[in-house]
Amino acid sequence: MTIDKQQLQKLLWAEAASFRADCADWKRNTEALDEFLGEKTVGEVALELLSENEALRKECARLTEDNLALLENPGDAL
Repeated sequence: MTIDKQQLQKLLWAEAASFRADCADWKRNTEALDEFLGEKTVGEVALELLSENEALRKECARLTEDNLALLENPGDAL
């Protein structure tokens, strides 16, 4: 998934803050978030981000295991 995560974060915080404050800006912030997301819902984007995070965690764990193996057996790197 290609999404500007910093922009998404700003929009989500703006919507959450205005909703909690029962602010008139809530509708405007919600519309900006909806426009940013396009056809996707917040839930769909959240599920995709969770899936992406899980894949990154697994890759990080794999790389950590590889690095530890290399530290234990430096000759295997050749």
